[in-house]
Amino acid sequence: MGNLKANYHTHTTFCDGSDAAEAVVQEALRKGFTHLGFSGHMDPGVSMDYAAYAQEICRLQVAYRDRIDILRGAELDNVYDPSCVTGAEVPDSAGALPDALGTSAGEAFGAEYTIGSTHFVPLPGSSVWSTPAAFGTHREGSENWDLIGVDGDIGMLHDQCRQYYGGDFYALSADYYRFEAMVATRLHPTFIGHFDLITRFNDLSRADGGHFLDEMSERYLLPARRAMEALVPYGLPFEINCGAVNRGRKRELYPRPELLRHLHALGGEILISADAHQKELLDGGFEEAMELARWAGFTHTNLLVRAVGADDASRPAKNTKPDAGGTLYWRTTALNE
Repeated sequence: MGNLKANYHTHTTFCDGSDAAEAVVQEALRKGFTHLGFSGHMDPGVSMDYAAYAQEICRLQVAYRDRIDILRGAELDNVYDPSCVTGAEVPDSAGALPDALGTSAGEAFGAEYTIGSTHFVPLPGSSVWSTPAAFGTHREGSENWDLIGVDGDIGMLHDQCRQYYGGDFYALSADYYRFEAMVATRLHPTFIGHFDLITRFNDLSRADGGHFLDEMSERYLLPARRAMEALVPYGLPFEINCGAVNRGRKRELYPRPELLRHLHALGGEILISADAHQKELLDGGFEEAMELARWAGFTHTNLLVRAVGADDASRPAKNTKPDAGGTLYWRTTALNE
């Protein structure tokens, strides 16, 4: 169980994480990690300076390259145009840093991989349904922000559901999954993040605003399955996301067991992510995730790696952009190890 030593969904103080990026690297080394992917938020609820973030992750890639493979990623939101992470200018003052990564000073340092996530549902009639918005627009809570946040504030979620859906959370969740089904075509991500985030607050007591969906009801599950069926043909792994369980927000991992079993029946692939917002939780929930994956019928998970050996069962990873050319690969790892 302890052989899964990699995480690709990792947040730092550049967005909404609690630890500096280098402290996270040091904790990963203490835990014996071989791979660490940083995935700063780029969404209407969390503003990140991608240029500063990319420069620091580049520095860490060079500083620790003989000890751990660090990947520079980003968690994109379905609302924004993915061009926001195609490159950030690294100033010449970075010295030998760009050359060490195989590029020249001033060249753009885009994300090597991306997570495709849905944290918001566009309001009915919003232009965001048809056209991804420019990064920095539609800020959460701003006037006419045109979105419903599904994991930010439970009171606001209820208010907006009443205003735009007449309080019908099944109609809202159906629109969430209709938007989620577009994540592959809108973002071209490397893998799909927390598929059923719409249930973020559902485990709260009724008094606190929870239990607004019956997650075993066909009214809820049918749109979810349809979104999954639309996404699986793109060949992108779905993450088993441990973040909400790690932080005591939910009892079930994302995707919930019935949806994960459906993913297996569809021939989908998985990877396991801590969705760590603090360094101590870099491997939080991994054992539970592996147990759930086996229950759902999976025999292996996937690691995102730069190179593969002759004996590795691997395949090129879609929608990646490693430094200095080349290809990133999905390497399979048995769940019984």
